[in-house]
Amino acid sequence: MIDAKQAIQIAKAKAAEMLDQTAIDLEEIEREVYKSREVWSITLSIPRDPRQLNPLAAALGPDRRRYKRFLIDAETGELVAMKLREVASQ
Repeated sequence: MIDAKQAIQIAKAKAAEMLDQTAIDLEEIEREVYKSREVWSITLSIPRDPRQLNPLAAALGPDRRRYKRFLIDAETGELVAMKLREVASQ
């Protein structure tokens, strides 16, 4: 069984490896069941590439970060899924 701190470390390591990012911030953490598995759901934020932002949207002040949810098996520490985390509009 892994604890929350270990799950966060695994999620950050996977984000760095898979997304080639180092500026990673923890946003949310919770336990849940995913496909009959107990998982830690870790939401991380990663800076967006400013060149990918629409100039008009950038002028209106969009969120300059993107959010990814990492589901880490609570028993084994295995990465089960990585998902886009949608943010409600403000």
